[in-house]
Amino acid sequence: LHEIAHEAVRRMRTRGDQFTVNVARTFAQLGSELNRVTGYEEIEALKRRVVEQEARINNAREAARQAKEAYDHAVLSRAKSQREVNDLLQRKSHWTDDDVSRFTTLVREDHAREQDEARAKAAAAAAEDAVEREFSELMRVILNRYHEEQAWSDKIRSASTYGSLAALALNMAVFVLAIVLVEPWKRRRLAQTFERKVEEMSAATAAAFESRTEELKDRLDEQGKLLALV
Repeated sequence: LHEIAHEAVRRMRTRGDQFTVNVARTFAQLGSELNRVTGYEEIEALKRRVVEQEARINNAREAARQAKEAYDHAVLSRAKSQREVNDLLQRKSHWTDDDVSRFTTLVREDHAREQDEARAKAAAAAAEDAVEREFSELMRVILNRYHEEQAWSDKIRSASTYGSLAALALNMAVFVLAIVLVEPWKRRRLAQTFERKVEEMSAATAAAFESRTEELKDRLDEQGKLLALV
C-alpha cells in the first residue's frame, strides 16, 4: 500500500511538473506572438543590437589600449637607443673597437625602430578611429531603439485610445438598444401586469358583490317568510 501511494504521489508530481512546463511554454509563445503583433519584436532585436555594439566598442577600446601601449613602448625603445647613440657621440674621440661596433649596430637598429614606431603610431591611430566608428554606431543604434520605442508607445497609446472609444461606443449601443428594445418590452410587461391585476381585482370585487347580494337576498327572503307568518 505504501508503494502504491508513493507511486501515485510521484505520478502526480510528474504531471504537475509537466503542466508547469507546458504553461510556461504556452505563456512564452503567447508573449512572443504578442511582441510580433504589436511590433515589440523589433525593439527586442534593437536591444540585442545595442548589447552587441557595446561589446564591440569594448573590444575596440581594448585593442586601442593595446595599440597605444605598443606605440609608447616603441617610442621609449627608440628614445633609449637614441640616448645611447648620443652618449657614444659625446665621447667619439675615445671610442674603442667595441664602441664603433656598438654605434654601427645602434644606427642600424634605429632605422628598424623608427619603422616600428611609425607602424605602431599608425596602428594606434587606426584603433582610435575604430573606437570612434564603433561609438558612432552605438549612438545610432541607441537613437534608433529610442525612436522605435517611442513609435511603439504611440501605437499602444493609440490602440488604447481606440479601445476606449470602442468600449464607449459599445456602451452607447447597449444603452440605445436598452431604450429601443428593453424599455418598450418592460412597459408592455408592466401594462400587462397592471391589466391582470385590475382584472383580478375586478373579478374579486364582482365575486364579493355577488356574494353580498346573495347574502342580502337570503336575508330578505327570511324576513319575508317571517312577515308572512305574522
